[in-house]
Amino acid sequence: MMVSHHDHHRHSAYLLAHVDAPGFSQSQLRRLGDLALGQRGGLRKLEHQFGDASFMTQLLSLRLAVLACHARADFSAQALKLTRDRQGVCIHVARSWAKRLPRAVYLLQEEVDAWSKTSALSLRLLVG
Repeated sequence: MMVSHHDHHRHSAYLLAHVDAPGFSQSQLRRLGDLALGQRGGLRKLEHQFGDASFMTQLLSLRLAVLACHARADFSAQALKLTRDRQGVCIHVARSWAKRLPRAVYLLQEEVDAWSKTSALSLRLLVG
C-alpha cells in the first residue's frame, strides 16, 4: 500500500481513523486521524475539535514539531521556548537563532497566522 505525497495528511488521517489496530479504541484512532489531518495546512477542517483544549495543545505541538523537522535545524532548548498565559501560547525565539535561521522564523510566523484565523487558540511569536 502507498500513500500519495499529495495531500498525504488527508490520506494518513483516513488510514489512521479506519485501521484495525489492536490495543487502540475507536476514539483513540479518530484522535490520531485528526492529529494527522491537522499536521499541515489550514485549521478550519478541525473546527469540531476547537473546544477540546487538550487536542489543541497536542495539535500545536505536532505542528511545531513538523516545522522543526522541515527547517532541518537544531532547535535547542535555549533557542525556542513555549509559554502559556491567560492570552494563549507564546513562542519565544532567541534573536541569534532567528538571525541564523530566518526561514524557520518565517514558518513560525505562518503558523501564528494560521492559528489567528481560528478561535481555538491564541498564538504569538516573540523574537528577542
